[in-house]
Order: sequence, then C-alpha cells, then structure tokens
Amino acid sequence: MRRTLLLLALLSAHLPTLAAERPASPEEDATLINAGFLDSHPDIMYRQWGVGALHRNDVKAAMDHFRRAARYADKPAQGYLGEMYWFGVDQPRDPVMAFAWMDVAAERGYPLFAELRDEYWATLPLEQHQAARAQAQALRAEYGDAVARPRMADVLRKGRREMTGSRTGSMSNNVDVVFMDGGISRTIKADRLYDPKYWDPKQYERWQDETWMKIRRGTVQVGVPTQSTATEAKP
Repeated sequence: MRRTLLLLALLSAHLPTLAAERPASPEEDATLINAGFLDSHPDIMYRQWGVGALHRNDVKAAMDHFRRAARYADKPAQGYLGEMYWFGVDQPRDPVMAFAWMDVAAERGYPLFAELRDEYWATLPLEQHQAARAQAQALRAEYGDAVARPRMADVLRKGRREMTGSRTGSMSNNVDVVFMDGGISRTIKADRLYDPKYWDPKQYERWQDETWMKIRRGTVQVGVPTQSTATEAKP
C-alpha cells in the first residue's frame, strides 16, 4: 500500500481514546465478537475485514469488504473507499469517485467525513463537478441512508430474534448465555450481549451518531510508510 490512509490513522488514534471514556464498543470486545455478535452486524464485520485486508496490502479484498459494509450504512467504510480512490491506492486516482464516496459518507454530518468531502470538492476542477454530483447521486441510490439503514435494520431485527429465542423476556435479568469459542464452552451475560443499543435499529443509529460525531480530523497527517511498516501492522 503506497500511503497510510488518513482515516486509518485517525480511527486508530481516536477509537481507543473514546473507549477509555465509556464501556468498550463491540469492535473492541473480544467476548462479544466470539459470541457471534458480528454475524448480525455486517457493517462492523465487513469493515473490520476491510481494515485487516489493508494491513495485509490486499487492496482488492479491502475494497470489496468496504463496499459490502457500505451497503449496510457503514460510514467509515464509505470514507475508506473515498480515500482509496482519492490517493489511488494500487489503482489510478479517481477524484470524482473519491468525492462521490466521501459525499455519501458525510451525509449524516459526521465532522471527519464532512471535512474530507469539502476538501475533495474544493480541489476538483470545475469541469468535473457535474460528474462528481452525478456519481454521488448514483452511489446514494445503493449505499445512502435512505436504502442502507433499512437494510441494516432488517438484519438487526432478524439477528435479535434468532439469537435471543426464548430469552427475549429475560433481557433485563442477569442470565448467562453459553457459546462455543474454539471448542471451549464460555458464557456472557445476556444484558451485555443483547444491549438494546446494539440491536434496536433506532438506538443503534443513535449510538453510531454519538460515536462518530466525536471523531474529528485534528492534526493527524497522511504518511508514506515503507512496505515493512505496512506488513508489521497486521492485526
């Protein structure tokens, strides 16, 4: 990978800080993940796979995973795609497509993505503005919140039904849920696994907004690492 993406650097720097200010998010909770949480959260799952592929310098796989995450309204994944097109990561630069993806990523007003979108727009030649707007509109038809959030909501509802089963009425009780992890039987508290903010679509959207509204660009700069640096960043 020729460049360290700004989003990759920023999210690596900010997410641990945010986690220190509140209980660990699902992305940082190995027990939740091993209990099958990601099976019903394809937005997070595919984004994690995409970041892992980036660290392995597998750009094609990374973009495929980010596109899958983007279908489930994952704004960071959409932002990653924008940056990869902007910097031409193992492909020719495509500023029009970069703006279009970042415009979709910024539609909720998250500061990080909105600032990058505005920066891309400001540097686009005037003759590319119409094409950029048209491309953004085309992406919104498949990846914008109007269609992607209902898609994600359906997965959350289905996953909650499948995972809770007869326990639905016991969500507030301190009951143990047993799951298998590498052939070993483990347990997790039901109120932790089934926290409504991760399963109720409206609460999930509010949780996303609360998280991403706090992440700003700051002073992190884009770097140009050596091949060995990228390799050492494997998860």
